[in-house]
Amino acid sequence: MGLTTWNYGEDFASLGIGHFIWHPYSSKRASFNSGFPHLLRYIEARGINIPSWLQGRNGLYCPWSNRNEFLKEQYSSKMSELRIFLQKTIPIQAEYMTRHLQEILPDLLASAPAEERVFIYQKFYSLARTPTGIYALVDYLNFKGAGVSNSRYNYERGTGLLQVLKGMKYAPPGSTPLQAYVWSAKNALIKRVERASASQHTERWLGGWFKRLNTYLEGNIDT
Repeated sequence: MGLTTWNYGEDFASLGIGHFIWHPYSSKRASFNSGFPHLLRYIEARGINIPSWLQGRNGLYCPWSNRNEFLKEQYSSKMSELRIFLQKTIPIQAEYMTRHLQEILPDLLASAPAEERVFIYQKFYSLARTPTGIYALVDYLNFKGAGVSNSRYNYERGTGLLQVLKGMKYAPPGSTPLQAYVWSAKNALIKRVERASASQHTERWLGGWFKRLNTYLEGNIDT
């Protein structure tokens, strides 16, 4: 059931090979960082049939409002239909992920200081040359956005993809590109928690966030 997951400690479902985020309507973040609806529109534009309950505005929000509801429906007809749809569209999901990256790189470079652009470019392609690295780039972009103000993937500046790539320079010596990337992402998210007010209790999300990042190192591109 790796194509349809809802990790403990998260307030959204993660779908497909790119772990595309799908927020329920009740989520405060539903309007700005659900990646799954963008994937659906891309698939529709390619003339591929999608389940009727995912068409148009129906696909904007996850119909299950929380993780417990989602897990209870794992063997329902709707969930089975969703899983079959995701399985059949794996090739186009991969195509979408690749285009996703191609579109965002110019924004990343344009938003970075001139003296850092070569470093960011090199780190980006040190990851993008492997399937696992592509997954890590796309998944984090879907997860926390680009980190640049002129992108529709700008969810949280300070923890976005741009900041993670920049932060790779501070990773422990001897780290592989993927290890440095995960280290930088975790560091950015820790700082995000430290900046938040105590009333937000953002530390409760760290476990789920780190579990997501660890899949990059495990190479679980289909779970």
